[in-house]
Amino acid sequence: MEAAAVSTFCISVMGSTAIAEDIQTRRVSFENRGATLAGTLYLPPDYQPGERRPGVVVSGAWTSIKEQMSGLYAREMAERGFAALAFDHRGWGQSGGETRFKEDPAEKTSDIAAAAAFMATLPEVDAVNINGLGICASAGYMAAAATGNANFAAVALVAPWLHNRQIVEQVYGGREGVSKLIATSREAETSEGRGQPRTITAASMTDQTSLMYQIPYYTEADRGLIPQYDNRFNLASWEPWLTYDSVSLGAKLDKPTLIVHSEGAAVLQGAHAFYALLPGEKSELWLDDVSQFDFYDRPEPVTIAADAAAAHFTRANASQQIAPQDRAAIIDTITDIAAGADRHQWDRVRRAFADEVTLDYTSLWGGTPTTQAADDIIRQWSGFLPGFDETQHLVTNHAITSLEGAKATAEADFQATHRIGTDLWVLTGHYRYELIKVNAAWKVSALTMTATHETGDRGLAARAAERAPKIR
Repeated sequence: MEAAAVSTFCISVMGSTAIAEDIQTRRVSFENRGATLAGTLYLPPDYQPGERRPGVVVSGAWTSIKEQMSGLYAREMAERGFAALAFDHRGWGQSGGETRFKEDPAEKTSDIAAAAAFMATLPEVDAVNINGLGICASAGYMAAAATGNANFAAVALVAPWLHNRQIVEQVYGGREGVSKLIATSREAETSEGRGQPRTITAASMTDQTSLMYQIPYYTEADRGLIPQYDNRFNLASWEPWLTYDSVSLGAKLDKPTLIVHSEGAAVLQGAHAFYALLPGEKSELWLDDVSQFDFYDRPEPVTIAADAAAAHFTRANASQQIAPQDRAAIIDTITDIAAGADRHQWDRVRRAFADEVTLDYTSLWGGTPTTQAADDIIRQWSGFLPGFDETQHLVTNHAITSLEGAKATAEADFQATHRIGTDLWVLTGHYRYELIKVNAAWKVSALTMTATHETGDRGLAARAAERAPKIR
C-alpha cells in the first residue's frame, strides 16, 4: 500500500510526560485519508536529542486504543532502546474519522502504513530501521501493511489472531452463523449511510448482547476496561472482518517475521498455517499455558514477548546491513556442512570448516563442548553417518546475526531425520554458527546445536556406529 500517496504528516507536540523508569513520551499526530490520528511516541530513558533510534509501530487487538495493550508494548520496546509509536486508528479513541468504532481490516492496514511513513519523518527515528509489532487482530493488519513496504524492516506478531474462511466458520457459528452476521453488517452499513450508525457495547459482564460478553481483560477495570476505552462496536464491522483472509497474507510477507504465541491462546491453526506460508526469514516462540488475554498485559508473557521482539528486530537489522555477497557466502557454507554430510561429500564439509572447530552438542548428549581439528571431525562423521540408510538435515531460516571484519555469527533452524530401515530418529532445533574469513572464504569455527524436540529411537545412533565400518 502506497501510504505516501494518501497521507500527509504533521507533528503536533501537545505536551510531554514521563512515566515509570523515566520513559520519555510525547503526544503526536499525523494525517491519513483526511483524518487526524492521535498517537503517543515512547522514547528510551537514555534517549538524547539528536539520536536516531530504531523504530517500532505498535497496533493492538480489535476495538482497542493506544492506552491499552499497544501502549504497554510501546513502552516495553522503549525500555529496550527503541522509539515506539502507539496510536488510535481512525474512528477510535482520540483519532478523527467520520465512521466510528468500525473494525475494518483495510482501513486499519492503511493507518498502520501511514504510521510507519510518519515515523520515518521523525528526528528521533532511524528511518531505515522501522519495525512493526502487531497484537492479536492487528497481526493481519501489520503483515499486510509491511508487505512490499520499504518503511518496514521486520515484523513481530504477538498472540496473532489470523483467520480464513474455514476458521471464521468454526469460530462464528458455521456458515449460517456467519451469513446472519454479514446480513446484520449490511443492514448496519445501510443505516450508516443514512447517518444512523448502529453500535453495540463492545464488552460487558452484564449485557448479553455485547460483542464480548464476560470476556476477560476488556471487562476488567484494572486491565482493559479503562476510562479512555470507547467500548463500542459498529455492527457494520462484521462483513469486512469475517471476509478477511489474514492467513493467506503469509505467502506475500517479505519481511523477517517473528510469531510469539501459546498453545493456550486463540486460533492456533491460523498462526500455524500463516507461518508455514511465510517465504523468507522467520522464527517462532511458543509459550506454555498463556491465554490470549494474558499476552495483553500480564507481566511475564509481555516481558517474554517484548524481549523476543527486540531481539528479532535487532537481529534482522544487523542481517540487513551485511553485504549480499557475504550473506550468500555464509549461507552457502552452512549449507555445505548439512548437505555435504547427508551426501557423504566429505571434502565439501571439510572446506566449510576452519582448521579448528568447537562443537557443542551438549543439549543432546550432555558433557562439555569440544575443540578439535577439523580433519578429526571429518574422520568421526565419515565413520558414523554412513551407518544410517539415510540422513536428511533440513536447515532453514538462516539469519546472519553479526558481521565485524573477518568474524561473523549466524543462526538457523533445523530438522534432522535419521533412518535405518523403517526406523526413524528425528531431531528439531536451532544451530548457532561462529565463522571466520580465511583467504576470502567464510569458514565455520564453532557450531552449537540446541535440540528442542526429539521423536523416534535415539538408539539408531549406536546402531549406525556399529554398521558404518561394515558398510564401508
